[in-house]
Amino acid sequence: MNAKKLVIKFLIAAAFLLIALVIATYVVSPTIVMAPAHEEDDTGPILPPFTTDPATEPGGAASAPPMRELPTVPERDADPELVTEPEKRKIEAWPVWMYIPALNVDAAIEDTGTDTAANTMVIYPSGSIISWWRESAIPGNDGNAIFGGHNRWGGALGQLFYLDALEIGDEMEIVYSDDTSLKFRLESVFVYALATAPADIIMSIRGEARVTIITCKGPFNQITGTSDNRIVAIFKEESVFEIPDPPITPFPPRHRTVKS
Repeated sequence: MNAKKLVIKFLIAAAFLLIALVIATYVVSPTIVMAPAHEEDDTGPILPPFTTDPATEPGGAASAPPMRELPTVPERDADPELVTEPEKRKIEAWPVWMYIPALNVDAAIEDTGTDTAANTMVIYPSGSIISWWRESAIPGNDGNAIFGGHNRWGGALGQLFYLDALEIGDEMEIVYSDDTSLKFRLESVFVYALATAPADIIMSIRGEARVTIITCKGPFNQITGTSDNRIVAIFKEESVFEIPDPPITPFPPRHRTVKS
C-alpha cells in the first residue's frame, strides 16, 4: 500500500515538473541582450522622410534634372528608312564595389530597401560598407542611382567621412556584379541642414542618368542620435561629363584632407 502511495506521489511530482518545463519553454520568453551602439554611431535617418512614392513619382524639373534631349537629325537624313533612334543602354548587373581615388574610398556596396515606418532609405549598419537603394536606378541607366553611408561607426571614421572634400571633376568608379565597371565624375556637392534638406528632390529617382551619394556631416548630436547636416554629392558618367561653368556648388574650394 505504501509503495502504491509513493508511486502516485512520484507521478504527481513528475507531472508538475513537466508542466513547469512546458511553461518555461513556451510562455516565458528568453531575454535577448543587444550590443549597445557606440555613443557616436550615426543611427539617425539619412534624410527627412520623403513624401513621394518612388514607384509612381512623376518626373519633371520640379523633382529632378530634366532628361537631355536627343540631337536634332539634319533634314538630309530625314528619310524614315535611314533615321533610327539610338538604343538606350540598359545595365542589368547591380553595383558591388565603389572606388573614389581622391578620398581613398575602396568599399563594398550592399543593396538596401526602405524603412517603411520612417519612409527613409535604410543604411547598412557599418562605416566600411556603402548602401545602394535598390528602388533607385542602377548606376549608368536613366534616373538617379542613390547611395548612402555612415560617416562614423563603432568609434571609427566611415568610408564617406571626407565626402565634402571632393572637387568638381573628381573620379568615382563603380564595379558591377558581372565584373564590368563605369567611371563617373563629380558634378556638384552640397551641404544641407538635415531638418530642411529637400528630400523629395534629392531622393527623386527620375530624370537624367546620375549618381547621388549621401552621408552625414558635423558634430554628433546626442539628442537626435545623428549629425545635424548632410553632404549630397552628384556624379555624372565620365563619357558625358562636362565641367559646370560656373561650378554648381554652394561653397568655395578648400584644402583637401583625405584618409591616410
